[in-house]
Amino acid sequence: MKLRHLRNIDLLYAIIWVVVALLYLLDIIRARISGQVAPVLDLRVLGHILLTLLPFFLLFLYNNYLLLPRLLLPGHTRRYLLGILAGLAVMITYQYLEFSWHESIIRHRLPDPLPFEPPKRLFPLPLLLDFIYDVLVIGGNIAISLAFQRYYDRLDRERLLKANAQSELSYLKAQINPHFYMNMLNNIHGMIEIDAEGAQQMVIDMSHLMRYMLYDSSRATTTLDKEVEFISTYLSIMRRRYPRERVEISARLPEGDILRHIELPPLLFLVFIENAFKHGISYRRNSFVAISLSIEGDTLDFSIINSRPQEPPLHSASGIGLTNIRQRLDLIYGSRALLDITETPQSYTAHLTIPIHEAENHCD
Repeated sequence: MKLRHLRNIDLLYAIIWVVVALLYLLDIIRARISGQVAPVLDLRVLGHILLTLLPFFLLFLYNNYLLLPRLLLPGHTRRYLLGILAGLAVMITYQYLEFSWHESIIRHRLPDPLPFEPPKRLFPLPLLLDFIYDVLVIGGNIAISLAFQRYYDRLDRERLLKANAQSELSYLKAQINPHFYMNMLNNIHGMIEIDAEGAQQMVIDMSHLMRYMLYDSSRATTTLDKEVEFISTYLSIMRRRYPRERVEISARLPEGDILRHIELPPLLFLVFIENAFKHGISYRRNSFVAISLSIEGDTLDFSIINSRPQEPPLHSASGIGLTNIRQRLDLIYGSRALLDITETPQSYTAHLTIPIHEAENHCD
């Protein structure tokens, strides 16, 4: 759980233990009043409460902070149960020794010989109650932790759905705008008489680009081959938009059948590519954008570097911004996604590494 979640559940546990201690204290006070024992409350009573509840509290700490965070995970259930059994064994042994010690003290205080011999029980009632309390402490701890985990997992899923919807809308706002397509249409208009075939191909590329952004990207996940095709189409349009003698656009993208079996969120790299062209291209001096996407073992490695023709840095959050993309990565991958941003006076580099998710049955 995240830090904020941990603070909430720790506060609940603190309240529960305070309530338990107060109820136990009230029960002792009631018994002492009924038995006309004075004083009703003193340091001995408080010490007795502390010594009685301390073993159960230590068992709670052992389960909640040592076992649950590390072992109550998929594939670790057996180790968790072994840890719980070991904790219960230690606790029961301690409680048995403590009970035997108290019984020996009581026996020494009784008259000798006794008028009757008390029955010997293998598992006396106080020890049985202690064992029940041990199980209740662990069971209650597990129930509360799982309830909180399920609640916050649901919140995270809702946040992810909301973030994906906002990201898709922001992508559309950032890319499907009249200025962008006006430039494209002007370029096509100028190419019709000079290069009719190139103009026709540019219209086809634009239609593919719009179709992917409007329809395919509405799914929760897509396959890497479609994302690579989208990047290639986007770069193809940009190469026609900018003069080659001034703007160098290069890309190293993966190929092969394996791309169809890797899933990832749609348009995950678009914010970096869009920012590279938006802030890294200059009509007054030579500029460049270089993209690299590769499969490295069980991770997907993406990097993009572009020139910085202007100062101060222009890669502060704009459009969906880096803040939203970091939030999206955190919701989807957590700490498994690594994003590194490097700035120099001449260039700007974004390097992203995410784990590979294999697609089981992805429909085209």
